[in-house]
Amino acid sequence: MKTNWVYHIASYLKRVYFKNDRRVVAYLICVGIATGFWFLNALNKTYTVKMTIPVTYTNLPNNKTLENQLPDQFDLTIKSHGFNILRQQVSSLFSPFEFNVKEMTDNRMMVSKRSSFAFPSRQFLTELSNQLSSEMDILSMSPDTLFFKFGQMGHKLVKVKPRVQVSLKKQYQISGDIQANPDSVMVNGPQSILDTMHFVMTDLQKFNAVDEPIKTTVPLSEIKEVFFETQQVVINIPVEEYTEAQLSVPVTVKEKSSEVNVKLFPEKVKVTFKVGLSRFQEIRPEDFKLAVTYSDINQGKQRLKVMPESIPAYLYDLKIAPEEIEYLIQN
Repeated sequence: MKTNWVYHIASYLKRVYFKNDRRVVAYLICVGIATGFWFLNALNKTYTVKMTIPVTYTNLPNNKTLENQLPDQFDLTIKSHGFNILRQQVSSLFSPFEFNVKEMTDNRMMVSKRSSFAFPSRQFLTELSNQLSSEMDILSMSPDTLFFKFGQMGHKLVKVKPRVQVSLKKQYQISGDIQANPDSVMVNGPQSILDTMHFVMTDLQKFNAVDEPIKTTVPLSEIKEVFFETQQVVINIPVEEYTEAQLSVPVTVKEKSSEVNVKLFPEKVKVTFKVGLSRFQEIRPEDFKLAVTYSDINQGKQRLKVMPESIPAYLYDLKIAPEEIEYLIQN
């Protein structure tokens, strides 16, 4: 037997309020009909209300770029029947009002050389009323002035910088410059942005366990408010297997007077380096220029530091032995 209090209350309500189901249903129907008539009568009356509508802008001047932020909604004071107001409020939830800049301003901004414009909102009220509903009167609009600030468009040829991360297999190395083709692209956009732009980057590309040259097409990294005439470039990454080599290279004395004779010990040093297999047979001692400076001798140094003056660009991990040499000044 049920004894909880919820059960007792429910039973009581059934006995008191629902003895005659037909009378309850009839009552509810009457209330519904009365409410409907009241609502229809209310919608038929004229009201003055404030309404906020979202807005988008179309047909901006294509020879200029907008630099300021335009309002994304208008606050309107509207006078109309309740039906029209309700319909507009529902409509604005699904589609924003389209503000055709070219038509609303009679194309004045396109042909003018000025960069700043201000239009009182009251000049748009009639056109706004026509677009929203011919049965609506727009009494006022906020903001009360629309401001447009433009910058001049321009174009510029800009260098492309490949952005890559390369992980190589053992005994392999990048054997030259990483290049983009084309190496420069034409960029269009606001002149104020172009003046500060010196290069454009590609999207980051990562390569792992590489043991051969790479040639791949990659997009350029997007930059807000600018347009690339070329949207992507081809990146070339030269990769090859390397070997270690060693040569005996003579050392010269820089800044030495022709009247002074300096004898170096040793006159040649060993140069050890790594080079790609394709270039191994090309390397000659004449490709290197190693030197010590006579100013070190004037300072009384007993040993002179050997410095590379010129080496082939495609070599790496260069080592010189010995790094310092002795000398003798001969009369």
